Amino acid sequence: MLASADTRAHGSPAAGIGTAAGAAARIAINGRFLSQRFSGVQRFAAEVIKAIDRLLDDEFAALKGCVELLAPRTARDFPLAHIPLRRVGRCGGYVWEQIEYPFYGAGRLLLNLCMLGPLAARHQIVVVHDATVLALPQNFSPRFRAAYKFMIPRLCRRSELVVTVSEFSRREIGKWYGADVTTMPVCFEGGDHITAVPADLTVLDRLDLRGRRFFLGVGVDSANKNIKTVMRAFASAGLDDVVLVLTGSKDPKVFGAFRLAGGEGVRMAGFVSDPELRALYEHALGLVFPSYYEGFGLPPLEAMTCGCPVIISEQPALVEVCGEAALVCRPDDSAAITRHMRALASDPALRDRLVKAGYRRARRFTWEATARSLLHHCLALEAAEGGTT
Repeated sequence: MLASADTRAHGSPAAGIGTAAGAAARIAINGRFLSQRFSGVQRFAAEVIKAIDRLLDDEFAALKGCVELLAPRTARDFPLAHIPLRRVGRCGGYVWEQIEYPFYGAGRLLLNLCMLGPLAARHQIVVVHDATVLALPQNFSPRFRAAYKFMIPRLCRRSELVVTVSEFSRREIGKWYGADVTTMPVCFEGGDHITAVPADLTVLDRLDLRGRRFFLGVGVDSANKNIKTVMRAFASAGLDDVVLVLTGSKDPKVFGAFRLAGGEGVRMAGFVSDPELRALYEHALGLVFPSYYEGFGLPPLEAMTCGCPVIISEQPALVEVCGEAALVCRPDDSAAITRHMRALASDPALRDRLVKAGYRRARRFTWEATARSLLHHCLALEAAEGGTT
């Protein structure tokens, strides 16, 4: 329910947490993500922790000195104002997460933001984002599938609390992992990180987009994003004055032998930074995102935050996030995507309506609301454990 994404703190549950100088941190955050390649769940962790750090300046000031970020020795720097980063242990990967992280976090609530956590720990929160690994097994290696199939059901049974990011994901976690989801809370995600950085307009020059109209597709490195259908729909649209910009690394499994005649209508952007992505969102006719499966759907939320109209598939999580602020189609209905692209290219009134609706919708989803929700869950579990000394 979207209301939970906007809930503000009432009273002072943080008041029960000791803040004397030198007091031991009572929440130990899993920082393994700082040694991984950044993708969706790593983005979630980074933005949530930055938002928690900001909340410690005001609403949760009583938690200052009580939150610590534990990470492997190989972790990247991650400067924060109030949450110290401590590199611990000798290992990395699963071994660090399963053995060294709970050892150094012993006696504290463990907060895991990236799907997994230590199987031996009970006093922990685990954010399970989706069930993509089992719902679309062909997109993952056998080893990766086996690890998730083994670990996540056990984490769901053993952890004191499992949280997820959408109502759709909650149902999927119950369906695919057999978890009891009756009391599983939803914390949603935020899109405001994309406007926290200035737009880098040099990307328009790099891709020869100055004065050009264009549609945007993101995530060509994932077959799940259905970019091949986007390309087919764009080719059928016959928009001679419009180009299609695709971000991410080219995946041969997605593109295969598929080609656009002449190739002049497509710009392969490769990896783009957040400032570049903001510039693309702000100048695009629309984001085309007919994904097969999403646990939340961050790119459409980013687009709406930047005033970019959105075309999405009828995938439930995307509809849950975008509501009435997007044009919707079946993921494989390239004819419908073509119609939506033509409409956005030819109807300024439609674009204006979707931009305004998108702004309104995006305001419901902020990283501060996500962080606040998680902190309240942390404090509730700590209180149930008897608080601090």
